[in-house]
This record gives sequence, C-alpha cells and structure tokens, in this order.
Amino acid sequence: MKKTVFSISILLSVFSNLFCFDWPFQKVEASQITSFFGQKNGSLPSTSLIISDAEDVISSDEGNTLIVIEDSNDDTDFFPSALGTSVIVSHNDNLICVYSNLDRDSIRSRDYTKKLTKAEPIAKTGKSGFQKKDGSLSFQLIDIKERKSINPLTILPQLPNLPPLSISAVQIRNKNGVAYDLQYAKNFNAGTYRIYFKRNDLVVPFKTSILLNGELSDEISLNSINQEGGTCNVMGIKNYSGTEIYPDDKFMLIGEAALKSGKFTLSLLFTDIKGDTRQLNYNITVY
Repeated sequence: MKKTVFSISILLSVFSNLFCFDWPFQKVEASQITSFFGQKNGSLPSTSLIISDAEDVISSDEGNTLIVIEDSNDDTDFFPSALGTSVIVSHNDNLICVYSNLDRDSIRSRDYTKKLTKAEPIAKTGKSGFQKKDGSLSFQLIDIKERKSINPLTILPQLPNLPPLSISAVQIRNKNGVAYDLQYAKNFNAGTYRIYFKRNDLVVPFKTSILLNGELSDEISLNSINQEGGTCNVMGIKNYSGTEIYPDDKFMLIGEAALKSGKFTLSLLFTDIKGDTRQLNYNITVY
C-alpha cells in the first residue's frame, strides 16, 4: 500500500482547512493535559488525550449522538473497557469523537436523532474509567472509514506553554537486542539497528526522524495511529506496532537505520506539535 508522509506544516494546514473542532471544555490550560496522544498506555501507544481538572464536557463540533456506552466489557484498541461511561458523537467526514470517563447520570441526551450544536453540554466527568485523577476526560478523535485515531492536537486550537520534550539516554540496539549508548559508542558492525531514547512520562514527540549523512533513513509520525489486524500501528515510513514503539517501560523507538560500511553523521530529529525540531548528531564508523 502506498503511503505518503506529509510535512507537519502541510498536515496542520490540511486539518485546519477541513475541520473546526474546539476543545471539549469551555477553557483548557496546557497544565490540564495529563497524558498525550501516543503516550505509553499499558503496552500500547494511547489513542486518547487525557484532560484533567474539568467538569462540564461540551461537544467539540456539531454532530449527532451515535452511541452511549455505560459499561463496556469489550476491550479493543480503540475502545478499551478502561474508558468507562462514554458518549460517542458522529461528525461529517467519517469522524467520531469519543468522550469517556463520564458520570453516567449527568449525560444530557440519548436522543440519536437530535443534532448537537457546537459547545452543547454533553455530560460531566466522573469516575467510571481508570484515570490517574478524578474529573479527567479521555478524548478521542477517530476516522472510522480509515480505521485510525487522529492526534487531537493536530485539529484543536493550539495551547500555549505545552510541556517540553526531554531527550536523554539515547541508545542503539542491534538485531540481537544488544544496546550501546550513542554518547560513547562510535564504531559498529554493518547491519540494521533500532534507535531509542528514554521515554517521557507525559509528552511524546510529534515526529521522529533518522538521517544518515543528511539522507532520510526512517521517520515515525504520531499524527495518527492505524488499526490493522487487531493491533494499533504507528504511521511513518514503516508501520510499527505499539510494542515496537514501546519495547519496555523505559524506552521509546526513534526509528531504524540500516548501517553499511563507511563513516556517517547519524542525525536524530525530534519535532514537536508546533513544528519546532531538536537535532542530535553523532559521528560513527561502520565496518
């Protein structure tokens, strides 16, 4: 299947032209986000944005109530049972919003024929899901036709003062899983390697890229997460499964590099939602 990787500027331009979604609360501060899209959730990248310290949930855009889930025993990648009481609202362009961890008794309407207006009250946050803090909302945006979750930060109004990404403990691993600290290791045998950095507890990069002597080797984008074969896959040059992105509790995958004999500048790029990029360079020799 042919895949096209958009630059962040083009991607955000497309989303801003097509969609007019707003935050599911009247007012949201960056400090209220307790988990970002793509953050490790169990063994998989989360398909939700978790917003805390808020009560009255409103519709992010006009649409129709599609379904109300009061007690989900089905555990899938898009709708895990940990979401608790949820309201799913359908919108144009095959999009649905999922509002979860709600107070069941506060749901305003179960009328599936009634059109919801933008900013119309939906319910109050509750304790029906398994969130870190009471009064937290799990918010998802899903393209049901493409079977993928979309990173809400790509289509919601940008928030100032989003927390920065910390980059440390960068390591490279060979096919046998042997790891080398790139701060010290400079000589490698030819082969295919995967490169990781220490996972942040809160934020994740919007995109990671690996370049060898300035040429793109691999790229991972967290603008969306695909569901294929019953698992969630992160998009990019390759589709990586959730367990490949997070092989353990400590590290997150940056990408993969096929190293051939020669001298290289290995460049690692970390791009945030605003398009700002931090670059690390390593001079290595491959035998």
